[in-house]
Amino acid sequence: MSRKNEFYILIKWHYNPTTNTVGKKKNLPVLMLDSKGDPLEFDDPESANEFLEIMNINTNQGFRYEVRKIGKKYLKVNQKET
Repeated sequence: MSRKNEFYILIKWHYNPTTNTVGKKKNLPVLMLDSKGDPLEFDDPESANEFLEIMNINTNQGFRYEVRKIGKKYLKVNQKET
C-alpha cells in the first residue's frame, strides 16, 4: 500500500455555545468524523470539495464547512508476531 503525500479533511464551523452572548458569536472548528469515529479523510481535493458542496447546500442551521489540506498521511504499523 503506497503512502499519500497529502490528504484532505473537513472542518465544520459551529458557534461556540459558551461564548454566544449578544453580538459576540465566536466560531468553533469541529473535525468531521466518519462512521467509525476516525477523521473523515479524502485522497484528492476534487472528492473533498464535492462533499463540501453537498454539506454546505444541506445545512439548515447556518453551519459552514471548510476543506483543509494536511501533509503526509502515516499508516498504522503493527508489529509482526513471532
